[in-house]
Amino acid sequence: MGVLWRGSVAQRLRLVTGLILFTFAAAHFLNHALGLVSLSAVETFDGWRIAITRSLPGTVILAAALLTHASLALYKLAGRRTLRLQRWEWLQIGLGLAIPVLLLPHIINTRVANLAFGIQTTYPYELVRIWADLMVDQTLLLLIVWTHGCIGLHYWLRLSPHYRIIAPALLALAVLLPAAAWMGVVVQGRALTAEMTDPARFAALKAATNWPNAATAGQLYWLRFGARLVVCLIAAGVLLFMALRILARQRALRIPVQYAAGPLVKATTGPTVLEVSRMYGIPHASVCGGRARCSTCRILVLSGESGLAPPNAAELATLRAIGAADNIRLACQARLTSAVTVLPIVRLQQASEAALLGGVGVDVAGVERDLAVLFVDIRGFTALTERKLAYDVVFILNQFFEATGKAIYGSGGWISNRAGDGVLALFAHPDGMADACRLALLAASEIDRAIIALNVRIADELTEPLRIAMGLHCGPHVLGRMGFQESMSISVVGPAVNVASRLEAVAKAADVQMAMSAAVARHALLDVEGLTAQTIPIRGSADLDVLYVTAARELGPRLARAPLLVR
Repeated sequence: MGVLWRGSVAQRLRLVTGLILFTFAAAHFLNHALGLVSLSAVETFDGWRIAITRSLPGTVILAAALLTHASLALYKLAGRRTLRLQRWEWLQIGLGLAIPVLLLPHIINTRVANLAFGIQTTYPYELVRIWADLMVDQTLLLLIVWTHGCIGLHYWLRLSPHYRIIAPALLALAVLLPAAAWMGVVVQGRALTAEMTDPARFAALKAATNWPNAATAGQLYWLRFGARLVVCLIAAGVLLFMALRILARQRALRIPVQYAAGPLVKATTGPTVLEVSRMYGIPHASVCGGRARCSTCRILVLSGESGLAPPNAAELATLRAIGAADNIRLACQARLTSAVTVLPIVRLQQASEAALLGGVGVDVAGVERDLAVLFVDIRGFTALTERKLAYDVVFILNQFFEATGKAIYGSGGWISNRAGDGVLALFAHPDGMADACRLALLAASEIDRAIIALNVRIADELTEPLRIAMGLHCGPHVLGRMGFQESMSISVVGPAVNVASRLEAVAKAADVQMAMSAAVARHALLDVEGLTAQTIPIRGSADLDVLYVTAARELGPRLARAPLLVR
């Protein structure tokens, strides 16, 4: 629950109020769905629901939740510094702005009509009034409210490791409940319409509900019109304020933001690093949408740490939860104050064969590239498999491959091969070997953190925590499509592959987590102070200067102390 509750006070208020409103909507839709059973079932459930929602505490809670959620959403929208957002964020914003336009008239026709004019807004009363002229509006309202809420729930719950298990059931409910609600309304709407053709029955309904006369109907109309007008004016004002603010900032004094192994851009003071990335179309991972919950947007601050505003409480909580070093920040919370140099740690998984080949077509016979090669292997896995069933072994291996794969692809690498419990990863960069080595070191650091988290997650499956060994080397290689027919894939040939594999064995023998060639450290300008160095013979190759790393997660600060390579 900890990761789901992360965020600022405002974010938590939006979450809580959103859950209250979503629960109210779900109960409302369930009420409609009971129309598939009988009108009696609908009215019974509606009586219970109204007893809660129209009580004084229920009214206060619902009204406060609606006003707070809408106000915080508009405040956040007004404060945005870029229009470059993810598609799901734009969809949720658009749906959120549409909801009041359709919802307020419905509230006026029900709650306001009851309080101000004494109309008994029973289920039959409401259904007769909306059927069938207002069914389009009500159907649209149902779909918009439900979709808006489901988007918010999905991008909140997916931060939980258990979400994958319950996601199929939640998806089924998300589809079936509104569908059943709509069908229930149709069934009962047709039935009641048929009954109301009898003048006596219609007159009885009017008498029982204090049906509005012409004057009352006129007053309700103008209340609905006024509510919609106010909502549209407020929304237009917020959007205009946001647009003017963005234009003003574009003309303001610019400060440089250098992305290591990336572009140099200029931005004004105030926006977060994530907003700057979006302004300039720089790929930047952000699973939670910038709410300080997931940590996927985190950056390594290479220089100018004072150029970012101090972390707030929400950011500090998330950074502590992942055990981040002092020079790690969340891009969604770190606001610019002066020049800074950063390196996004978790990169979007968009590495491809073409990227690895440096833009050369994937059907080439072969191309030479400077690569960093990382070999990762589980220590003592053979002994572990002897005490496990085959299914358990496959499960653990898949968890291991997922953890390492996300770290490798997230750091801009490419998995060339998996063999047994080992992974061979390649790293290339358009600017050459130096940046390729930095990416590989960053991946090794992320793999270490991923294995720590994996050991916690599958502790019940293990007699002892998984331990890994890594070997890292660099050099020129030949890349090409190799194999036969459908088995052809991009493969790599070069001495550094064999050396990296042997360095992994050296790491095991030295009882450290990683052994890397000194050449990697030289290319990456890594701070090697305190690392154990040794010259060792490598079978089939010349003697090699090797550095030992006890815990790869400690490489981040060492990279941060290195001079900037790409300007």
